[in-house]
Amino acid sequence: MSLGPRLAGALYRAAAAPASLRFARALRDPAAAQAAILARIVRENRETAFGREHGFGEIRDAARFRACVPVRDFAGLEPWVRRACDGRADELTRAPVRFVEPSGGTSGLSKEIPYTAPLLAEFSAATLPWIADLLRSRPALRGGRAYWAVSPPARRRARTEGGIPVGMEHDSDYFPPLARALLDRTLGVPRAVSRIPDLAACRRVTLRALLAMPDLAMISVWSPSFLTLLAGALDEAWEDVLASMESGRLPAALAPELRGALERALPARPDLARHLHRRFGPRAPEDLGEVWPRLALVSCWADGHARRALEGMARRFPRVEVQGKGLLATEGVVSIPLFRADAPVAAVTSHYLEFLPDGDASAAAGVHELEAGATYEVVLTTGGGLYRYRLKDRVRVEGRLERTPTLRFVGRADRASDLAGEKLTPELVEQVLARAVAETGVHPSFALLAPAWGEPPRYRLYAEAPAPHVRALARAVERILLDAHHYGLCRQLGQLDAIEGVAVTDGERAYERVCTARGQRAGSIKPPALDAGTEWAEVFAPVAGLVAAEKERG
Repeated sequence: MSLGPRLAGALYRAAAAPASLRFARALRDPAAAQAAILARIVRENRETAFGREHGFGEIRDAARFRACVPVRDFAGLEPWVRRACDGRADELTRAPVRFVEPSGGTSGLSKEIPYTAPLLAEFSAATLPWIADLLRSRPALRGGRAYWAVSPPARRRARTEGGIPVGMEHDSDYFPPLARALLDRTLGVPRAVSRIPDLAACRRVTLRALLAMPDLAMISVWSPSFLTLLAGALDEAWEDVLASMESGRLPAALAPELRGALERALPARPDLARHLHRRFGPRAPEDLGEVWPRLALVSCWADGHARRALEGMARRFPRVEVQGKGLLATEGVVSIPLFRADAPVAAVTSHYLEFLPDGDASAAAGVHELEAGATYEVVLTTGGGLYRYRLKDRVRVEGRLERTPTLRFVGRADRASDLAGEKLTPELVEQVLARAVAETGVHPSFALLAPAWGEPPRYRLYAEAPAPHVRALARAVERILLDAHHYGLCRQLGQLDAIEGVAVTDGERAYERVCTARGQRAGSIKPPALDAGTEWAEVFAPVAGLVAAEKERG
């Protein structure tokens, strides 16, 4: 047992105690906590260009705030955001922009979110109580080390036109400096791994570090498929990674300076390498819990479209507890998981939260006004300068912890696909695909429904399974979708052709490749059941005749 991680965990719990106490008090009176946050944000930023234009000096309560500031999506706020990200002072916030974080989103639209010290403090108000609850509720995590997702950055500029840095280095950067330093004492994967420019090399070095951590107790990633792909890379590179551990030479082509830093952080472990090879032979075991017997918890997305990806991850970690993450976006944090709650709890000490029933901006409700069982779209006001920002995430109110609602992510309010009026959404397709899987008994490790233009257009189901099984699954999806009013009407009118099933290989890897090209970080990619992009025929072009057939129809 390592004294370092245990001592760091104890110190972290002490450092997080004030934030945890504030959060516990706020759970009992969320309306007062939220009113204080709104008052602070308005007071601190009334002398900004945005604050003067929107009458912040006259705002005394939520009603006046809503009257003065309209609900906007990113496009509506973009002129102010762009000027702030380019270094113009007092545009959105009096606090200077410390860095900007790219947020490509699954739609592929490029946007950059300004991060200020108040915004980082708002994130900390949620992340500190979350980790403290983990360590308090799961004692097995206290003496072991952790892996927090590390992936190379997507292609991006290093600074904005105004000279502001672009991007944070590591997921633990969401924590304040003291907490981050304590967490870093528990990490076995060096921060420098995030500077490796190639995804495959990054994974190999990450695996090299992880295999040297027999006391690994926790893994924190975003998408479950990120961990599944990491496990697949271990299968492919097992012998090479063990050889690297034995020799101390890293299994990747790296710049000399970076290689030197990583090799100093990851010294040779010949005895452990030989032990692993003797025990497991030339291939990693299917149950990776055998490699890391102290692994007690995986933190990852578990709601919405991520539920399907959990199945593949669970096959590699069948005995490890999974805690679903709350709703944490680049723009802000909406909810955090606590073990005593039935679903993630609204992050009432972070930003000012509003909720739109049925997306109706005129009926915005505060967190204390939400109704159990109802579904809402989330609106954020943050210390980073996003005022009444439409996050376009939808949550369902599951219950309450004290007087604060618990919220489960159910899907996006956008990303619908609508070739001919069929109005397919990822949430609908996720439900349909789950029914089709249950009916057919076909369980693909990857499945994606995407539009294909032709005369008439249609949808293709790209799935990783034997071709006859994929075709059977596509027929089931088609049959179930015919009961959806808009899709059934389009099919009846001949505006859409029937769904076509296409068997693919390495589907998750192909999807990841496209999304990283769009500008997303590999560790935050969320494979949905539906993608409205039309590039998938070319992505999976090795399927015989697929592109040619599409061109003939088009």
